Amino acid sequence: MADAGSANELFELWRKQFEEGAQAWTRLVGQAPTPPAPDPTAFWRPVLDQGVQTWAKLFAQTPATPELLTQWKQFIDQWIEAWSKVLGQTMGTEQFAKLMGQSLDQFLVAQAPAKRAVDQQVEQALQALNLPSRSQLTAVAKQIVELEDRIERLEDSIAAALRRLAAKEPT
Repeated sequence: MADAGSANELFELWRKQFEEGAQAWTRLVGQAPTPPAPDPTAFWRPVLDQGVQTWAKLFAQTPATPELLTQWKQFIDQWIEAWSKVLGQTMGTEQFAKLMGQSLDQFLVAQAPAKRAVDQQVEQALQALNLPSRSQLTAVAKQIVELEDRIERLEDSIAAALRRLAAKEPT
């Protein structure tokens, strides 16, 4: 099992990566589409406006009925559709792609030490159990392939030598 020191290191790496990712998302969401004065509700406004308009239309057409669940489902469906549009537009931007790339890079950098630690622990566990590791199995497989190639070359050489001998023998 892992000792407390390595567990704390892994936790600290995870915490750091999480904080960096949260900061990156905060920067993405905090950037307003209008340059002069950022509006804190600009990101949510399309979704909220559509929801309010939907409810206004619904109550203008018919008064509230006992079928409130049906009305609520319609509202939720339209709300999901609005969110899909907003998120689709956001995810289609170059800035979002760059941010996702940076986030993935940060994640991979943060996970590299953890992966090395896990690989080392697995290697030690396999060694303690007297079982071969993946690298050892790969090395054996490579040696077997090389031996097969050598045997094929020897067989070809022997066959060629036998053909030459057969050609030289008088009949």
